[in-house]
Amino acid sequence: MNPVRAFLLEALQRVANGGDIDRTELDTAVPNPRSLDRNEKSAWEELSHWADDGDIRERDQRYAEFKREWMRDHVAALTANGS
Repeated sequence: MNPVRAFLLEALQRVANGGDIDRTELDTAVPNPRSLDRNEKSAWEELSHWADDGDIRERDQRYAEFKREWMRDHVAALTANGS
């Protein structure tokens, strides 16, 4: 498994399990998202939205739980299509 995919999986699992990620961490780990495959790009986009949506999650717990469930879906997609 390539290091970027491994990072994406770890970050997705962390967020899905109640953790967090910020823009700096994401940008440092994935400096060139254009190089990602389709599933990795989709996962990166979801993490990017998460990093940018902290204010929304603070106001709406249901939104946060919904987004955490999406993280679980991306974990499944990356695991099923992993290399």
